Amino acid sequence: MHNYELVYILQADLDEAATAAAVETIEKLISTGKGEITKTDKWGKRKLAYPINKSREGYYVLVQFTSSPTEIVNIKRALGYNEQVMRHIIVRVD
Repeated sequence: MHNYELVYILQADLDEAATAAAVETIEKLISTGKGEITKTDKWGKRKLAYPINKSREGYYVLVQFTSSPTEIVNIKRALGYNEQVMRHIIVRVD
């Protein structure tokens, strides 16, 4: 098991219930892959550095978790298919 950080940007035009549901879905995705979430930090709405799909704002979330390297591929694939996620990055932390 390795330590990872996931930062993703959700669409800013989602209401609070939809945003909470999207965060919960991504946390379940990590948990079902035998990962353990150590911290979830919701940064809130922020201005993007550049427009993404004509959007200038996004809802940022940081998740710190432990998982096996084989499950990271599945997490990346699922995040790529999720239309609410504008961008994401997973980094291994030493």
